[in-house]
Amino acid sequence: MSYEDILYDVDDHGVATITINRPDRMNAVRYETYRDLRAALDEADGDDAVRCLVLTGAGRGFCAGDDFQGIFLAEDREQARLNRRLNRIKGSGIQDAVEGFFSFDKPTIAAVNGAAVGMGMDLAIMCDIRYASEQAKFGSYFVRRGVVGSTGGTYLLKHIVGLSKAYELLLSGDLVDAQEAERIGLVSKVVPGERLMEDTYAFARRLASGPPLAQRAIKRVVKKGFDVDWRTLDEYSMSLSDVLWESEDHMEGVRSWVEKREPVYKGR
Repeated sequence: MSYEDILYDVDDHGVATITINRPDRMNAVRYETYRDLRAALDEADGDDAVRCLVLTGAGRGFCAGDDFQGIFLAEDREQARLNRRLNRIKGSGIQDAVEGFFSFDKPTIAAVNGAAVGMGMDLAIMCDIRYASEQAKFGSYFVRRGVVGSTGGTYLLKHIVGLSKAYELLLSGDLVDAQEAERIGLVSKVVPGERLMEDTYAFARRLASGPPLAQRAIKRVVKKGFDVDWRTLDEYSMSLSDVLWESEDHMEGVRSWVEKREPVYKGR
Protein backbone atom coordinates (compact mmCIF):
# COMPACT_ATOMS: atom_id res chain seq x y z
CA MET A 1 0.00 0.00 0.00
CA SER A 2 1.21 3.53 -0.75
CA TYR A 3 1.21 6.19 1.97
CA GLU A 4 1.35 9.96 1.75
CA ASP A 5 2.56 11.08 5.19
CA ILE A 6 4.31 8.03 6.62
CA LEU A 7 6.89 5.41 5.71
CA TYR A 8 6.14 1.78 6.48
CA ASP A 9 8.44 -1.21 6.36
CA VAL A 10 8.95 -4.61 7.98
CA ASP A 11 12.37 -6.10 8.68
CA ASP A 12 13.45 -9.74 8.64
CA HIS A 13 12.96 -10.00 12.42
CA GLY A 14 9.22 -9.26 12.27
CA VAL A 15 9.52 -5.63 13.40
CA ALA A 16 7.36 -3.16 11.51
CA THR A 17 8.27 0.53 11.57
CA ILE A 18 5.93 3.46 11.02
CA THR A 19 7.85 6.69 10.46
CA ILE A 20 5.87 9.92 10.38
CA ASN A 21 7.50 11.47 7.33
CA ARG A 22 6.87 15.21 7.35
CA PRO A 23 10.26 16.48 8.58
CA ASP A 24 9.75 19.92 7.04
CA ARG A 25 6.78 20.34 9.42
CA MET A 26 8.50 18.62 12.37
CA ASN A 27 6.15 15.71 11.58
CA ALA A 28 3.06 17.66 12.52
CA VAL A 29 -0.03 15.58 11.75
CA ARG A 30 -2.99 16.37 9.51
CA TYR A 31 -6.02 14.41 8.34
CA GLU A 32 -3.95 12.51 5.77
CA THR A 33 -1.52 11.48 8.52
CA TYR A 34 -4.27 10.05 10.69
CA ARG A 35 -5.60 8.13 7.68
CA ASP A 36 -2.15 6.71 6.94
CA LEU A 37 -1.52 5.78 10.57
CA ARG A 38 -4.74 3.76 10.77
CA ALA A 39 -4.08 2.05 7.46
CA ALA A 40 -0.54 1.11 8.50
CA LEU A 41 -1.73 -0.21 11.85
CA ASP A 42 -4.31 -2.34 10.06
CA GLU A 43 -1.65 -3.60 7.65
CA ALA A 44 0.67 -4.55 10.53
CA ASP A 45 -2.17 -6.14 12.49
CA GLY A 46 -3.17 -8.30 9.54
CA ASP A 47 0.37 -9.45 8.75
CA ASP A 48 1.32 -12.56 10.74
CA ALA A 49 4.99 -11.87 9.97
CA VAL A 50 4.77 -8.69 12.09
CA ARG A 51 5.44 -9.39 15.76
CA CYS A 52 6.22 -5.88 17.05
CA LEU A 53 5.71 -2.28 15.86
CA VAL A 54 7.96 0.76 16.25
CA LEU A 55 6.64 4.32 15.80
CA THR A 56 9.09 7.17 15.20
CA GLY A 57 9.51 10.43 13.32
CA ALA A 58 11.72 11.50 10.42
CA GLY A 59 14.38 14.14 10.94
CA ARG A 60 14.82 16.06 14.19
CA GLY A 61 11.37 15.63 15.70
CA PHE A 62 9.00 12.87 16.72
CA CYS A 63 5.77 14.81 16.17
CA ALA A 64 5.02 18.49 16.75
CA GLY A 65 1.28 17.90 17.19
CA ASP A 66 -1.44 19.05 14.84
CA ASP A 67 -0.42 20.91 11.71
CA PHE A 68 -2.08 24.28 12.32
CA GLN A 69 -1.69 25.35 8.71
CA GLY A 70 -3.09 22.13 7.35
CA ILE A 71 -5.98 21.84 9.82
CA PHE A 72 -6.91 25.08 11.58
CA LEU A 73 -5.65 27.79 9.21
CA ALA A 74 -6.30 26.21 5.82
CA GLU A 75 -8.28 28.18 3.26
CA ASP A 76 -11.06 25.60 3.41
CA ARG A 77 -11.06 25.49 7.23
CA GLU A 78 -14.85 25.79 7.47
CA GLN A 79 -15.21 22.66 5.37
CA ALA A 80 -12.41 21.07 7.41
CA ARG A 81 -14.30 21.78 10.63
CA LEU A 82 -17.45 20.26 9.17
CA ASN A 83 -15.47 17.22 8.05
CA ARG A 84 -14.05 16.90 11.57
CA ARG A 85 -17.56 16.71 13.02
CA LEU A 86 -18.67 14.26 10.34
CA ASN A 87 -15.59 12.14 10.98
CA ARG A 88 -16.64 11.75 14.62
CA ILE A 89 -19.91 10.23 13.44
CA LYS A 90 -18.21 8.07 10.82
CA GLY A 91 -15.44 7.03 13.19
CA SER A 92 -12.69 8.29 10.89
CA GLY A 93 -9.98 10.94 11.19
CA ILE A 94 -8.23 11.26 14.54
CA GLN A 95 -10.75 8.96 16.26
CA ASP A 96 -9.97 6.25 13.73
CA ALA A 97 -6.23 6.55 14.38
CA VAL A 98 -6.75 6.45 18.15
CA GLU A 99 -8.95 3.38 17.78
CA GLY A 100 -6.20 1.79 15.68
CA PHE A 101 -3.68 2.14 18.49
CA PHE A 102 -6.09 1.08 21.25
CA SER A 103 -7.16 -2.05 19.38
CA PHE A 104 -3.65 -3.06 18.23
CA ASP A 105 -2.75 -6.19 20.21
CA LYS A 106 0.88 -6.62 19.18
CA PRO A 107 3.63 -4.89 21.21
CA THR A 108 4.32 -1.28 20.24
CA ILE A 109 7.31 0.95 21.02
CA ALA A 110 7.62 4.69 20.44
CA ALA A 111 11.17 5.75 19.57
CA VAL A 112 10.93 9.43 20.52
CA ASN A 113 13.77 11.17 18.71
CA GLY A 114 12.83 14.79 19.44
CA ALA A 115 9.87 16.96 20.35
CA ALA A 116 6.66 15.04 21.11
CA VAL A 117 4.07 17.68 21.93
CA GLY A 118 0.30 17.90 21.70
CA MET A 119 -0.89 15.03 19.56
CA GLY A 120 2.74 13.94 19.28
CA MET A 121 2.85 13.25 22.99
CA ASP A 122 -0.48 11.43 22.78
CA LEU A 123 0.79 9.22 19.94
CA ALA A 124 3.81 8.30 22.05
CA ILE A 125 1.58 7.55 25.04
CA MET A 126 -0.64 5.29 22.94
CA CYS A 127 2.36 3.02 22.36
CA ASP A 128 3.02 0.39 25.03
CA ILE A 129 6.64 1.38 25.66
CA ARG A 130 8.59 4.58 25.07
CA TYR A 131 12.31 4.91 24.40
CA ALA A 132 13.59 8.49 24.18
CA SER A 133 16.72 10.18 22.94
CA GLU A 134 18.41 12.69 25.21
CA GLN A 135 17.03 15.40 22.91
CA ALA A 136 13.39 14.33 23.37
CA LYS A 137 10.87 16.66 24.98
CA PHE A 138 7.26 16.03 25.94
CA GLY A 139 4.37 18.42 26.41
CA SER A 140 0.59 18.17 26.42
CA TYR A 141 0.11 21.49 24.66
CA PHE A 142 -3.65 21.22 24.13
CA VAL A 143 -4.49 23.45 27.09
CA ARG A 144 -2.27 26.16 25.61
CA ARG A 145 -4.53 26.19 22.55
CA GLY A 146 -7.74 26.19 24.56
CA VAL A 147 -8.75 22.61 23.75
CA VAL A 148 -8.84 19.20 25.47
CA GLY A 149 -6.83 16.81 23.31
CA SER A 150 -7.24 13.13 22.56
CA THR A 151 -7.88 10.22 24.88
CA GLY A 152 -4.20 9.33 24.59
CA GLY A 153 -3.58 11.97 27.22
CA THR A 154 -6.84 12.18 29.11
CA TYR A 155 -7.36 8.42 29.39
CA LEU A 156 -3.90 6.84 29.42
CA LEU A 157 -1.60 9.42 30.99
CA LYS A 158 -2.99 8.97 34.52
CA HIS A 159 -2.28 5.25 34.32
CA ILE A 160 1.32 5.95 33.32
CA VAL A 161 2.42 8.75 35.66
CA GLY A 162 -0.34 8.83 38.28
CA LEU A 163 -3.33 11.12 38.65
CA SER A 164 -1.62 14.12 40.26
CA LYS A 165 1.25 14.29 37.77
CA ALA A 166 -1.16 13.71 34.87
CA TYR A 167 -3.28 16.66 35.99
CA GLU A 168 -0.14 18.76 36.35
CA LEU A 169 0.98 18.03 32.80
CA LEU A 170 -2.48 18.29 31.24
CA LEU A 171 -3.57 21.47 33.00
CA SER A 172 -0.28 23.37 32.68
CA GLY A 173 0.92 22.28 29.25
CA ASP A 174 4.45 22.30 30.69
CA LEU A 175 7.30 20.89 28.62
CA VAL A 176 9.44 18.18 30.26
CA ASP A 177 12.81 16.96 29.04
CA ALA A 178 13.82 13.34 28.54
CA GLN A 179 15.43 12.97 31.95
CA GLU A 180 12.32 14.23 33.76
CA ALA A 181 10.14 12.02 31.56
CA GLU A 182 12.17 9.01 32.65
CA ARG A 183 12.02 10.05 36.32
CA ILE A 184 8.21 10.22 36.32
CA GLY A 185 7.82 6.99 34.36
CA LEU A 186 6.64 8.58 31.12
CA VAL A 187 9.44 6.81 29.23
CA SER A 188 11.18 3.50 29.93
CA LYS A 189 14.67 4.43 28.79
CA VAL A 190 16.69 7.47 27.72
CA VAL A 191 19.68 6.97 25.44
CA PRO A 192 22.02 9.17 23.40
CA GLY A 193 20.39 10.24 20.15
CA GLU A 194 22.77 8.25 17.98
CA ARG A 195 21.83 5.05 19.82
CA LEU A 196 18.06 5.52 19.93
CA MET A 197 17.06 3.38 16.98
CA GLU A 198 19.74 0.75 17.70
CA ASP A 199 18.52 0.28 21.27
CA THR A 200 14.86 0.45 20.27
CA TYR A 201 15.26 -2.20 17.58
CA ALA A 202 17.28 -4.42 19.90
CA PHE A 203 14.39 -4.48 22.36
CA ALA A 204 11.76 -4.68 19.59
CA ARG A 205 13.47 -7.77 18.20
CA ARG A 206 13.48 -9.34 21.65
CA LEU A 207 9.73 -8.81 21.82
CA ALA A 208 9.31 -10.03 18.24
CA SER A 209 10.97 -13.33 19.20
CA GLY A 210 8.54 -13.82 22.07
CA PRO A 211 5.30 -15.83 22.10
CA PRO A 212 2.83 -13.72 20.10
CA LEU A 213 -0.34 -15.34 21.44
CA ALA A 214 0.68 -14.72 25.04
CA GLN A 215 1.73 -11.15 24.25
CA ARG A 216 -1.64 -10.40 22.67
CA ALA A 217 -3.44 -11.94 25.63
CA ILE A 218 -1.37 -9.91 28.12
CA LYS A 219 -2.19 -6.66 26.31
CA ARG A 220 -5.89 -7.51 26.26
CA VAL A 221 -5.93 -8.30 29.97
CA VAL A 222 -4.05 -5.13 30.90
CA LYS A 223 -6.42 -2.95 28.82
CA LYS A 224 -9.48 -4.77 30.18
CA GLY A 225 -8.23 -3.97 33.67
CA PHE A 226 -8.72 -0.24 33.07
CA ASP A 227 -12.47 -0.68 33.21
CA VAL A 228 -13.46 -3.69 35.35
CA ASP A 229 -13.06 -4.93 38.93
CA TRP A 230 -10.39 -7.49 39.76
CA ARG A 231 -12.79 -10.44 39.91
CA THR A 232 -14.08 -9.76 36.42
CA LEU A 233 -10.51 -9.28 35.22
CA ASP A 234 -9.45 -12.55 36.82
CA GLU A 235 -12.21 -14.45 35.04
CA TYR A 236 -11.27 -12.84 31.74
CA SER A 237 -7.58 -13.58 32.28
CA MET A 238 -8.26 -17.21 33.13
CA SER A 239 -10.39 -17.68 30.02
CA LEU A 240 -7.46 -16.58 27.86
CA SER A 241 -5.01 -18.64 29.91
CA ASP A 242 -7.09 -21.76 29.37
CA VAL A 243 -6.56 -21.37 25.62
CA LEU A 244 -2.84 -20.61 25.96
CA TRP A 245 -2.27 -23.74 28.07
CA GLU A 246 -3.30 -25.78 25.02
CA SER A 247 -1.08 -23.92 22.53
CA GLU A 248 2.07 -25.19 20.83
CA ASP A 249 3.86 -22.07 22.01
CA HIS A 250 3.23 -22.99 25.65
CA MET A 251 4.81 -26.41 25.16
CA GLU A 252 7.67 -24.84 23.22
CA GLY A 253 8.32 -22.54 26.17
CA VAL A 254 8.39 -25.52 28.53
CA ARG A 255 10.53 -27.75 26.32
CA SER A 256 13.04 -25.03 25.50
CA TRP A 257 13.54 -24.39 29.22
CA VAL A 258 14.07 -28.07 29.96
CA GLU A 259 16.36 -28.49 26.93
CA LYS A 260 18.28 -25.29 27.78
CA ARG A 261 17.85 -23.67 24.36
CA GLU A 262 16.26 -20.55 22.94
CA PRO A 263 12.53 -21.01 22.22
CA VAL A 264 11.10 -20.67 18.73
CA TYR A 265 7.53 -19.42 18.97
CA LYS A 266 5.19 -19.78 15.99
CA GLY A 267 1.98 -18.23 17.21
CA ARG A 268 0.17 -21.54 17.36
